[in-house]
Amino acid sequence: MTKLIQCGLSVSPPQYERIKRLAQQHGRRQSECIRSMIDFALPLFELGQKVDFARLITMLEFNTLALDTLVQKAAPDEADRLLDLAIEHAQTYHGA
Repeated sequence: MTKLIQCGLSVSPPQYERIKRLAQQHGRRQSECIRSMIDFALPLFELGQKVDFARLITMLEFNTLALDTLVQKAAPDEADRLLDLAIEHAQTYHGA
């Protein structure tokens, strides 16, 4: 296991509540959730990238809708099967 260094971290009450709720939803400790968030965001910040979640969600939604439209036109008989596979993969590989 990776050696962890104890450090203090102060967050606002609303941030604390969000972290607490997230940890409960995922059955994880709050510290694990915070480390996961750091692992996700820190490389982006190191590259000088700002994390714009509204833009990220918009791009994901656009790509989802665009692909759905293309699949419906190119292979309408496969569309439902692909959605089922996507859900299965999300559960298997991402715990969704």
